[in-house]
Amino acid sequence: MDVLYSDVRELWLVQSRDCTQEPLGLNYDRARFIRTVHAGHGASCRQYLAASAYYFRRATDE
Repeated sequence: MDVLYSDVRELWLVQSRDCTQEPLGLNYDRARFIRTVHAGHGASCRQYLAASAYYFRRATDE
């Protein structure tokens, strides 16, 4: 997915706003989105860590 629809983007932003919660229902596009949104939050951001783990696990499987 190259460009997100605005309603999907808003939904994902709302669902991933809390850095202390791990994201649910990850797929490749959502993991990429969450990594981008939470990139500067540091090692305590569970959203970024979980999305990165999913993203890199998927990248190594291909």
